[in-house]
Amino acid sequence: MPDPFEIRRRTGLYAALGLLCLILAAGFGWLAYRRDEPVFWAPATVLILIALTHLSGLRDSRTPLFVADDHGVRMRSREGWVGLLWSELAEIRVERRVGVRHDPRIKVVSNDGSRFYTAPLGLGTDVSPAEAEVQLARRRSAAAY
Repeated sequence: MPDPFEIRRRTGLYAALGLLCLILAAGFGWLAYRRDEPVFWAPATVLILIALTHLSGLRDSRTPLFVADDHGVRMRSREGWVGLLWSELAEIRVERRVGVRHDPRIKVVSNDGSRFYTAPLGLGTDVSPAEAEVQLARRRSAAAY
């Protein structure tokens, strides 16, 4: 039985972006204080909020965003975790980047077609879309459809 296929966040990227935003925020804060210019507090505040958003992603960095194994798939959803057996899936596919606004993702559709779930791919994760296609094809059996 092969190891499960997991998609995780790139913690190094999240940490680097968070720290960079904190450094830039400190620079703007220093300028605002030193020059007595309140206009510099706005970018400092925005950068702190962005840093906190990125650094909060490190909190659960050990937990995968998506797992596929011989039994089915499990992924994080807004409500928590969702798990589906391969026989409960109508479709699973890797969607490539569409334009600038839609990052690549894995799309999973339930048997009845009423529910679908997505898991991110790309720059913020440790798996490329091409690798995801290969790994998912390796794990799902042709009989499951």
